[in-house]
Amino acid sequence: MTLKTTYYINIQKDFTTHIRATKSIKSGDHYSAQVEEFLLFLEQQQVKHLEKVTNEIMGEYYHYLSYRPKKRGEGKISQRTLNDNMSTLRMLSKRMLEGRQTTKALPIPANVKIESDDTKSEFSLVREILTTDEVKQVFKSCTTNIEKAIIALAYGCGMRRSELADLLDFQINYSKGIVTVTKAKNNKTRTIPISDFFLNVLREYSIERMKLQKWTKTGDPHFFIKPNGRAYTGGSLNRMLKKVIERTNSEELKAKKITLHCLRHSIATHLLDAGQTYDYVRQFLGHSFVDTSSIYAKRRKIKNYYSI
Repeated sequence: MTLKTTYYINIQKDFTTHIRATKSIKSGDHYSAQVEEFLLFLEQQQVKHLEKVTNEIMGEYYHYLSYRPKKRGEGKISQRTLNDNMSTLRMLSKRMLEGRQTTKALPIPANVKIESDDTKSEFSLVREILTTDEVKQVFKSCTTNIEKAIIALAYGCGMRRSELADLLDFQINYSKGIVTVTKAKNNKTRTIPISDFFLNVLREYSIERMKLQKWTKTGDPHFFIKPNGRAYTGGSLNRMLKKVIERTNSEELKAKKITLHCLRHSIATHLLDAGQTYDYVRQFLGHSFVDTSSIYAKRRKIKNYYSI
């Protein structure tokens, strides 16, 4: 793939010229390739200017790098390579600021410290990801139907925090077992299959939600609503999850500082570990367009996959 946007093509050329002048040509080409991959990602996400790169978009790029296959060899890229990519983007950000081509720095996450694992000869990293047993522990610590529904959508469907907050009741099709997200990133429609187990969880909360709506008479169409009938924000849903984590009484879980986005990372990891392809997981998470005709095949794959 090659860059198509004139704006990004010019950024790539400027950075390549600059980095080759300050480093060796070989090193310069290495850094240039990493910048090109980042700019291609932004094009695919329809982010048309570097100043439009938010923390969420940068998080999605980091997530993409974390799970994409190596360009050479097998498996995923190492944490060392992830850190190298982030360092390169800092060089790009600095270059853009110095050249007054942007007014703010890119929101690049700090490099993760790599610690040697005594049981292995290679470096390892424990990411902010739950194991399947920990997901079960969190789910069992839920005391309300709304808490269970949050887990069902954040983990079972890999939905983003903003997607959870924006989700409307009618976007869940219980007969077909799918969720249609119409306010996904870049206004793309995203259709997500749900396992039978999590579908039943959503049904239980939906019944409770209808009673609450009837009592409050607010008519708010959002799926997640407060006791007063108004919609929850993404931040409120995150805080609700944190209370569930506290309720587990697990110091290990508390130390992981789990957020809704961590549940999204967790389902991606578990699907890959279960043998799903990278392309399947990418589509499941909404990283690219998915033909709706393929959703039913995915639904069959995931139908009875997860039960807690």
